[in-house]
Amino acid sequence: MYCTNCGRKLPEDGSPCVCRRQPAQPEQQTYTQPVQPQQNYGAPTQNFQMPPQYYAQPTVQYPVQPSVLPVTPVHGVLKSFFASPLFLITAILFSANLLFQIIASLFPQDPAYIVNQIYSNLPYEMQFIISPGDLYSTLSDAQSGTTVGTVIGMLITGGLMAAAYWITYTSAKNPSVPAAKTAGLTIMKVFSIISLVVMSLAEVLCVVLAVIFGVALAGNDYGYMDEVMSAIFVFLIAACIIGFVVLIFEIIYEAKVIKMLNSAKNAMLTGMVPNKASMFVAVICFISAAVSFFSIFGDAVLYGWIRVPLGLTSVALNVLHGLLVLQFNKMLKNAGMAR
Repeated sequence: MYCTNCGRKLPEDGSPCVCRRQPAQPEQQTYTQPVQPQQNYGAPTQNFQMPPQYYAQPTVQYPVQPSVLPVTPVHGVLKSFFASPLFLITAILFSANLLFQIIASLFPQDPAYIVNQIYSNLPYEMQFIISPGDLYSTLSDAQSGTTVGTVIGMLITGGLMAAAYWITYTSAKNPSVPAAKTAGLTIMKVFSIISLVVMSLAEVLCVVLAVIFGVALAGNDYGYMDEVMSAIFVFLIAACIIGFVVLIFEIIYEAKVIKMLNSAKNAMLTGMVPNKASMFVAVICFISAAVSFFSIFGDAVLYGWIRVPLGLTSVALNVLHGLLVLQFNKMLKNAGMAR
């Protein structure tokens, strides 16, 4: 027989199996440590990162950036022209001329003094035609009604033109940009177009007034004053013709200036070689300087010495504008771009 516990063969003497005779072994107990709950303080433990450590960085000396080269040789020539000392002097004188215009407008001459100066230079016969009282009233009303408006107009128009000069100069002088800005040239162009339109309208008005005045004088009988009025009529007709011719030259001048500004602006935008500046503009500038120089004395007598600085800066500006035309053409020729 066999043991039902271990499967051994039982002894023949009937004694119990060996496995029954071994003392029972105590059951081993295993200790399991309890799981501690995980404490969450924000981000998961496995994704926790230490904050970056900041340390004092040594001072780094960066090299000075070199000047930006012009895009094309045309941009270089134009930038040199608008950054030239001659253009800077022109911008300074224009600003000074605007200041003298404002001062002269704020301190007008006494109308009585102007009337006396006019009558002292009129022929004896014409002094009976024009009334001193009416002329004085007209001048007084004109001065009192236009002083504020004149100053505001000068500040707007003259201020914008002065800004155009300085925008063009400072952008051309800036070494960090490859080309000068075109905003200043655009402002100059707009004012030249306005001036062209105004002078064209003045041309038409001059012709209409000359015709009306001529018809009025020719249709009246002045008796013993016929010879005087005839002389006045001839003088006024001659003055209208001269004014008409001057306005024609001024219109041509403004048209040439607009063409020059268009050419320079297009060259700054595209890099194409600009056209040469018109010598007609330079000649008109020098003629205007001569006329302004001789008118200084008349303005000093009629309006006082406060007009002298205004006249001198006007003369200098006209001369500088003519010299700028010559310098522009010279720079194009030296760069081999004259056409």
